[in-house]
This record gives sequence, structure tokens and C-alpha cells, in this order.
Amino acid sequence: MNEWSNIDISPNDPEIREIDKFKKTLGIIPSKVRQIRELITRFEVCHFKYQQHLKYIKESILNLKPDIDPKKIGEYHIRCGENAWKKDKTGRSRLGQRYVWALTNWLGDNPKVKDLEYYDKEFGQQITEWLGKKNPEKERLVRLLRARLIWDEKSYQELQQGKENKELELQVCRMDICHYDFPKNLDLLLPGIGEMKPVEAFEGCGSFNSDIKKFVEKEFSILNDLLKSMTSVHKLDKNELVKAWLIACLTKTLKEQVNLKKPIPRLVRKD
Repeated sequence: MNEWSNIDISPNDPEIREIDKFKKTLGIIPSKVRQIRELITRFEVCHFKYQQHLKYIKESILNLKPDIDPKKIGEYHIRCGENAWKKDKTGRSRLGQRYVWALTNWLGDNPKVKDLEYYDKEFGQQITEWLGKKNPEKERLVRLLRARLIWDEKSYQELQQGKENKELELQVCRMDICHYDFPKNLDLLLPGIGEMKPVEAFEGCGSFNSDIKKFVEKEFSILNDLLKSMTSVHKLDKNELVKAWLIACLTKTLKEQVNLKKPIPRLVRKD
């Protein structure tokens, strides 16, 4: 996994280059620290638990010990199978699975899906009405949506065309049950697919609202000030240097995910 895969940046971004250069001065990065860096890479402001995740990451950096095992993130997501929702306490996976079953029913891929114990026939009928009459392009988009929801990477890649209905396809590709505006955004997208028209004012993966930006701006400012105070110290020990690097990674991630303009402090080793 690319450490910066959760933000859109130029390969020559000066802040990224400096942070990566600073990392090289740290020598061998311990396993626990690499796990914290992975938590930062997995962080998304559009996730409905973004505040909780940020809290975990900050505590992990403070203690130089991951507050949660990165490998356990998303273990109850519907990508882990149609029974994963049974262990999810938020209710999102169960709802997400209902959509997947309804889409499968509309596609006709599995005639027995309606016989499943937890299949909601009334819900399935609503999805059928939204999607309407089948045609090859509509079926492709619905299959693409299903692949996106369950993280079926192989089908997801094969079903993308990038030619017809580009905007609608892009909206399908920005759908996930973890998004703060799920299921509202999916309930708007499905009739859009039914009519083969993109949704106006669509909020999918990678988006943020004013409340999220306000919260992130405050956190960014706190981290920026902390980083500035750390880099002003004449000499930091190895652990403090590692913390400074992790804080810089997190600060840069927050900055780019909500499009902030203020620069982050330079990482300069003063020893």
C-alpha cells in the first residue's frame, strides 16, 4: 500500500518530498510504527467514524503503539462476505447487504436470493422500481455498483469503461457504505441509474461537508502548532523524531483531504 494513497498529490509535492526525506533519516522503522503509519494511510474524512478514527491515530502516535490493529479495520464490512453484517453493531453492514441482495435480485443473477432468511422483499421491490427496465448499459452500471459495494476488485476493474455515461460511472465508483451520507447518496444514485442520469450535488467517497471541514481545520491547526513546537527543539531523541514524522504525515493528510492552503511546518533535524 502506498503511504500517500488516500490523498491526491503531485509526485513532486514539496511537503511530501520533505516528509519522505525526513523518514529516511530515521533508519529502520519498527513494526508498531509502520502500523500507525498504515492507520494514517487508511484515514478518510468522509468515513462516518472519522472523528473516532482520528482520536485513535493521535493516541497511537502519542504512545508509539497502534491503538487498533490495521488488519482488523473493516472486518465486518460487507466485502468480508454476506454474513459479515451479523457482527457489525452499527447496522450499516446489514443495510448495505440488503442493497447488495436487492441489486442481485434485479440483475437475476441468483433466483434464490429472495428466499434468503433476511431478504427484505418490500425493500427489493423499491430497488426494482428505482432501476426500472433493464438494458445492457444499465446492467453494467448495476454490476459495477455491486462490485464497488462488496469490494470485488476484479469485477470492479473489468466493468469500468470510462466512455459512456462517464459522470454516472464516476458516481458509482465513489460509493461505499462507510460514507457519512450513506444510504442517502445511494438512494439518490439508484434512481439516477434507472433514468441513466447523473445525480446533482452528489456526495460520495472523498467528499466532505462544512461540519467536517470545520472540525478538520481545528485539528489541523492543533497538529500544526504541535509540529512547530517539536521542530523548534534543538535536539529530539529518536522517539520524538518518529512522532514528529507521524504527526507530519497525519497533518499533511488532513490538509489535502479537505483542501486546506496553510503550509505545514518544515521538518528539520537540529542535531
